[in-house]
Amino acid sequence: MSVFVNYGGPKLDKKQKQLVRSQAMVSVRGQQKLARAANAHQRDTGVTNPSGPSAASATVLSLNPRRLAPAIPTPSTTDVSEDSEDSTAMVLAKAPRANTSRKRAAAAAAAAAVAAPALVSSRARHAVPPSNIRDMCGAPPLSTHSTGVSARTFQDYLSRCNNYSSYLDQAFVLVGFKQPSYFRPDMSKSACIYIGWLLTAGVLDAYKGRDEMNYPYYEYRAVSELQKFIDGAEQRELHEVVYPVVVLSMFEMVRLSPRAITHSAAVEMFIKSRGGLAKMPVVMQHLVVMGDMLQGVSLDAPLAFNILNPVTSLRAATVGPFEGQQFRSSPFLMCDADEFDLANKYVQPHIHGDLPEVLQSALDSLRRFFKIPSERGWEDEADWQHLGTVDLDRIIDQPWEASDISGLFLETCALTARIMRRTLLEGLDAFDDGANKEDLQVIYENVRFIGLKAWVGLPYIYVWVNLIGFEASTDIKMKAYFVAEVVRCAFSYGCYQMEIFHAILSNFLSMRNALKERKFARIALTLGDCGFLA
Repeated sequence: MSVFVNYGGPKLDKKQKQLVRSQAMVSVRGQQKLARAANAHQRDTGVTNPSGPSAASATVLSLNPRRLAPAIPTPSTTDVSEDSEDSTAMVLAKAPRANTSRKRAAAAAAAAAVAAPALVSSRARHAVPPSNIRDMCGAPPLSTHSTGVSARTFQDYLSRCNNYSSYLDQAFVLVGFKQPSYFRPDMSKSACIYIGWLLTAGVLDAYKGRDEMNYPYYEYRAVSELQKFIDGAEQRELHEVVYPVVVLSMFEMVRLSPRAITHSAAVEMFIKSRGGLAKMPVVMQHLVVMGDMLQGVSLDAPLAFNILNPVTSLRAATVGPFEGQQFRSSPFLMCDADEFDLANKYVQPHIHGDLPEVLQSALDSLRRFFKIPSERGWEDEADWQHLGTVDLDRIIDQPWEASDISGLFLETCALTARIMRRTLLEGLDAFDDGANKEDLQVIYENVRFIGLKAWVGLPYIYVWVNLIGFEASTDIKMKAYFVAEVVRCAFSYGCYQMEIFHAILSNFLSMRNALKERKFARIALTLGDCGFLA
């Protein structure tokens, strides 16, 4: 619990604090203004419980420009002119003070009614006053949701949830089946509403290529409401406590913020103190395990619920059956007896000859890097040289037309394979080396241009491209886009094929760790040769 007790939320500068205060006070100011107008009307007229609609009460509602409830329908031009409405507002603005006689107050109200009789009758038809005039001053459901969240924020949240659900559902086209995504919006708790708003905004902004993903007001409210929610964690089920924290961690992960590690530490503490993952529903177990792996990918953080085993094979036996129609293998993992020729089923004939060769080149680069023999056993050095020298340059240098989506798809795969070969076999220290920058830029542009339909039936080749793209990126906007796409695949079809998706992410993390070890070994060797380690 102390993780959140001591967590004060995002650090805001002076300008951001002013923004937070101004947005937080929008509904409060409107409610206070309406309350003052209602109280003045009570004092001036002596009416404490109006039994029917009046011009004053109807116009008080219309004069509140900050009210968050849907506006009362305005009368048509045949009912009242703009001049008559303005005159009504002027009469009410000059309402008598508290020490004015009731006779003069009644006269003023009567004058208002005479000034715009059509307005009064129209508003009277639509405005049904509550039993107490104070109920008009911002009480639910006029301006807030039942959770206390403003109606405008809640409406925006619903719209974003719809867009984000559609974004996740689109990924099912890759696998040929449709299931409910693992995004389950919670509308019963204010903390979940603000956190869900952040997740949907962050992921979709990353997908759109926004330069920044900062939402200071909503971040502040999300953490504040989460703190209140966590304070009562002992009385709640484990999955109820874990879910909002996992979602908040995903938001921070997509924008590559180290705060995700803080939230994940809280998740680990909650789960281990309550008896482990088995105490939660299977859906929540998948969310936690997948989120743990994805955090390792995006932030290179230690894994809490997964163990990385040494990579001894790039082929795995899977447990079926699998829904839909798809090629389940990729250069990161070959499933069962798959060969890359099977991928030709899902692409246009004019790239049938090149696609299996490109994918095999990437697989061979990884196998040689891990020193894993092929199914035929160890090849000699000449064979090894052939494995990494498939003519990728010929494919990449072809003048692919923008209308040739299959050609751009093949070019993207070839560029990704060349980045792998250059990094793993030609001695680069990391994927984000400057030598890969131009290839990465083309991959980024192609993936955004050709869309998901180019990858139908090849879901894990798409994941492979995005993982390599993420690892090779130095630009935050690019990295956020690639990781958002991996997250989209993970929480759509990935959680329904946990065995394959988990193995692919595991092999990717093992490759990254081995590459770092090779880099450190080179540094140590260099320092030793220079006498620094003597």
